[in-house]
Amino acid sequence: MRSGRKEFKDALVKYGLQTRRHLIFPKDEKCRIKAKCSWKGCPWVIFASNKINSDRFQIKTFHDVHICPKRKDNRLVTGPRIADKYEHIIKANPSWKLQNIKETVLLEMGVDVSMSKIKRAKAIVMRRIYESCKGEYAKIFEYQAEILRSNPGSTVAICLDPEYTEPVFQRIYVCFEACKRGFQAGCRRVIGVDGCFFKGACNGELICALGRDANNQIYPIAWAVVEKENEDSWTWFLGLVQKDLHIPVGGSGWVIISDQQKGILNSVAALFPNIEHRMCTRHIYANWRKNYRAQDYQKPFWKCAKASSVPFFNYCRAQLAQLTPGGAKAMMNTNPKHWSRAWFNIGSNCDSVDNNMCESFNNWIVDIRAHPIISMLEGIRTKVYVRIQQNRTKSNTWGTRICPNILKKMNKYINLAQRCSAIWNGKDCFEVKEFDKRYWQLAGIPCAHAITSLFLSSKAPEDYIADCYSVDHYNSIYDHCMLPMEGIHQWPLDQRKPKPPAYVKMPGRPKKERRREVGELKKAKKLSKVLEGTMPHKKSRTGGPQSSSQGSAGDLPSEGNLMTTPIKNNKKIAGPSRPRQAPRLKADAKKKKIYHPVTPVAYASPCGGGKASGRDLIMGPEAAPTQTTAAARRLMDVVTGLLTAL
Repeated sequence: MRSGRKEFKDALVKYGLQTRRHLIFPKDEKCRIKAKCSWKGCPWVIFASNKINSDRFQIKTFHDVHICPKRKDNRLVTGPRIADKYEHIIKANPSWKLQNIKETVLLEMGVDVSMSKIKRAKAIVMRRIYESCKGEYAKIFEYQAEILRSNPGSTVAICLDPEYTEPVFQRIYVCFEACKRGFQAGCRRVIGVDGCFFKGACNGELICALGRDANNQIYPIAWAVVEKENEDSWTWFLGLVQKDLHIPVGGSGWVIISDQQKGILNSVAALFPNIEHRMCTRHIYANWRKNYRAQDYQKPFWKCAKASSVPFFNYCRAQLAQLTPGGAKAMMNTNPKHWSRAWFNIGSNCDSVDNNMCESFNNWIVDIRAHPIISMLEGIRTKVYVRIQQNRTKSNTWGTRICPNILKKMNKYINLAQRCSAIWNGKDCFEVKEFDKRYWQLAGIPCAHAITSLFLSSKAPEDYIADCYSVDHYNSIYDHCMLPMEGIHQWPLDQRKPKPPAYVKMPGRPKKERRREVGELKKAKKLSKVLEGTMPHKKSRTGGPQSSSQGSAGDLPSEGNLMTTPIKNNKKIAGPSRPRQAPRLKADAKKKKIYHPVTPVAYASPCGGGKASGRDLIMGPEAAPTQTTAAARRLMDVVTGLLTAL
């Protein structure tokens, strides 16, 4: 006996899912339910109805015998039921691929569901995640208070949308005190900034500011959630970064690396007119390559970007001009002082021409970007928290003065030094052939030409690497650790409860794949299987296949019949190939089909009479080749000879 109709039906569905049988409900009424197995001939059946003057259901008929196999097409496995079963997994891993979900359903539930049903199930879970996100926006001020309580000196700024009279969340900026002090203790005065979209149901973008530690690895400084990347949001973010890192007015002596996003360009120009603004050469090359796609142009372009002196840049550009004069001219549309080492200022000890550090950070937090706002911010904080601890203990195993990544880079230059030759004057001067100036001063690492000179004077190149790459600077950076925080239920209370921003749904189906760059290979697609040598039969006006190409069993096939006969079993028949017809234009394709007059072939019939039968008539366009007429004449000669012999 079950307590009610809903509970009884839910129990039947669970039974069908557990036993992997498909149940149908011929009677599904308020006071009675009948279920049976959908397999033809299977005797399993159950019937229940409510008791008199009661809503409790009682089983009246039950035949618990199955003669059917376990079903892989069980329709009880619906999208909502898949969502209920795997909701906790999808929430923990929103990037779980649809194909992997389908394979898991087949393995655990024994049902081979369609991909559209998997998409509906994941969409249901993502919709539930979005509904749950709204509650986290109300705790954003409590999250701010907990950071300021547990990590004194940190900066957490929250902005509300001024377009609404009621409090609506717009932005939040987070910079921990440990990240500030660690950057100021040993990092170079180089900052990379970039932004990325959320992966989940939340609306907005995440922007970040990153530094480089002594081992040339990323060092997160600050991150923020904004409504979108524009000049206003970037000015707000960079202004807070300038205050936290004590960047001087104008930004003199500092370096900032970004892409060519218009909002960043305007914000940097307004806040830091004297800063060295580098732009990612990879994006510049992608735009340049839209018009100059030859593979031979790639290496000369990057030689220009990595040339450390203006004369060497002009030399590399002249080599590119020999291949493509237009490309050598077009590359100057973007001022090379933003993307070529030849114009970089000396003193930053950074030779980077790209913004790969920010791309690595965005990929590092790709799974966290699908979480609700506070869960996402806490995920980033936890990753940075653990990274500082791991890098702090990593240096204990290093036995050198210089960090290992820098030594690997210098070892490559040592291998290149074998190709260089130098002459020593006996004191402090060397003459080196093919010398690329300024690289040592620019990067702080001896280049191949400098290493050749140092080896000639019996000096160790490691002693001439800049101190910013030393293990002591590395330890100074990671000597500042983040302090732990309480759980969400122990956060300080705040009466301000902002509402979530309006979710903007773009028209059309949302894109699931990233936008690929120009020249990047597209995702492979499955090709249709086409049987070679097979031709579909053309249908006549009556619906059957045309018989003009094949006669009856009693007719003698002509050479034209052999050419129009479909090839079977991929065996080619010797003979001249059928001439191709010219393709019709679109205007001709819309016209009504025109039938050409029938041209009979003149030969004497063995049964008497000089006319050919309807099967032997050849349509006008098909009778154009001269081979068909010659074959008909030879056939007529053969038949005439047989009649004469008789």
